[in-house]
Amino acid sequence: MQHLEAALLMAIIEKVPQAVVVTDRQQTITYVNSAYERLTGISKAKAVGNTPRINQSGHHDAAFYKRLQAELDKTGQWEGDVWDYLSSGSSYLKHLNIEAVTDSKGEVSHYFAIFSELSALHRSEAELERLTHYDPLTELPNRILFRNRLGHEFNISSRHKTRTGLVLLNVDRFKLINDAFGFAAGDQLLIDVAKRLQTGIRRTDLLARQESRQERDADLLSRMGGNDFSFILSELRKPDDASIVAERLISCLEEPFIIQGEEVYVSASLGLAIYPDNAQTEDDLLRCAETALNLVKEEGKGGYRFFAEDLNISSAHRVRLEAKMRKALQHDSFVLYYQPKQDLKKGKICGMEALIRWPTDEGMVLPGEFIPLAEDTGMINPLGRWILFTALSDTVKASQAIGYPLQVAVNLSMRQFQRPGLSELVAEAIAFSGIEPSQVELEITESMVMDKVDEAIVTMQGLRDLGVQLAIDDFGTGYSSMAYLRNFPVNTLKIDQNFVQDLSTQESNTSIIDAVIGLGCGLGMQVVAEGVETKIQWDYLAKAGCHLGQGYYISHPLALDAFIEWVKTSD
Repeated sequence: MQHLEAALLMAIIEKVPQAVVVTDRQQTITYVNSAYERLTGISKAKAVGNTPRINQSGHHDAAFYKRLQAELDKTGQWEGDVWDYLSSGSSYLKHLNIEAVTDSKGEVSHYFAIFSELSALHRSEAELERLTHYDPLTELPNRILFRNRLGHEFNISSRHKTRTGLVLLNVDRFKLINDAFGFAAGDQLLIDVAKRLQTGIRRTDLLARQESRQERDADLLSRMGGNDFSFILSELRKPDDASIVAERLISCLEEPFIIQGEEVYVSASLGLAIYPDNAQTEDDLLRCAETALNLVKEEGKGGYRFFAEDLNISSAHRVRLEAKMRKALQHDSFVLYYQPKQDLKKGKICGMEALIRWPTDEGMVLPGEFIPLAEDTGMINPLGRWILFTALSDTVKASQAIGYPLQVAVNLSMRQFQRPGLSELVAEAIAFSGIEPSQVELEITESMVMDKVDEAIVTMQGLRDLGVQLAIDDFGTGYSSMAYLRNFPVNTLKIDQNFVQDLSTQESNTSIIDAVIGLGCGLGMQVVAEGVETKIQWDYLAKAGCHLGQGYYISHPLALDAFIEWVKTSD
């Protein structure tokens, strides 16, 4: 019976998934089960007769094994994690339990050990750690780890009274390349950019860092998401050192990247901020760097800028202005003024341009201040709709009061022009106001039509099909629209006021004006000069064949009722 129980016990031990090892008192192996062979790759024949040292990996020193044996002698058991050796030559981590087995006299006769591999578990934990703190595409630290490391650098700077610099980097033209070549190509570009940035950082010795510090510096580069990266500059000696790094980061992206066999070029916009010079907290430092970065992008991209307090004031002003604008939209606080257009030959008022104004308790806010903000925030769409509907309705009222039809010019923004549904919006405004479509002139700029020529032509043709007129504003400031002009369904060219205002002092401007008038007349278009402020300008334009003029020499912009009265007394 005892023999049967022993056989059953051995069969069970052979089936358990953990490795089992039995040694005698001298720790010579007398038995291992099948799981031992499977986990270690060492056969029973090789294990039996050897000691457990056959598995030692060299990860632990002699003192570790002395402590293990002392604990085993004292308590009769030991439990812990041990790195051991595989027959393949690699090492693995196992969780080990050892128990001393005593005889009838209480003396140790054998040792019984059971262990299981922990490497797979630790790999899973490491993978989870990596997914949590590293960007899976570029393998750079992500935003979470960036914040952890920025806090750590703040602590170092606080203790040692040094500075911490922060660089935020945006890859310019990324969306263009992503749209042209596809998302996979965009991902590859980000991977290549990350490698370039890492290489540039590792090469730099501009901050007098030791070789051991360079690898750490490379770890302070992070991908914040999308095409945004960040770099933490630890223990800056002086703020100007950050500019050296910024220039290095910009230069390492100057060479072309190869995407799908083609060379593509990108640039970088960088915003820099310094702790404690610019901010006292991590969030404030990040905000300062973002403010500086946004300014670089507004100024045309491809460069770097340090945060300055005046930027903070400007940003705060923009935030307050945005909040006021939203309330102004809700409460219909905007007004339209109208600047007359006069026939330069007959002297008759034939139309006007609608100009938005924003009266506040602090005074009149001019379009140059709030229109760019409206563009950035998307408020230009509801604001543009209000302008269109109001201008057309006011024109019907003014035409009826004066006794003949006036034409009204309404400016379109880039965002309005490129937004789907523009023709439908204009048709709705025409139907709402009851105005004749020919009385409506929509003004667009050269840059708007030259941004995406083919799409612009489709949009313009859709508007012309409604019966409205189209004008290109600020004509003469662009460089490439001449060749396309004959293909644009445009009725009117407006000469930029800068050429008109310098008419009496710069002879070259007369050549430009003559050329624009000749071009417009040759293509059967109406030519309008804006910014007419003197009789000299009026006389020259009339003699040169310009059709219409507008400006302070004729009249300042006027509120609707004042405009109607002015026209009645002028005709």
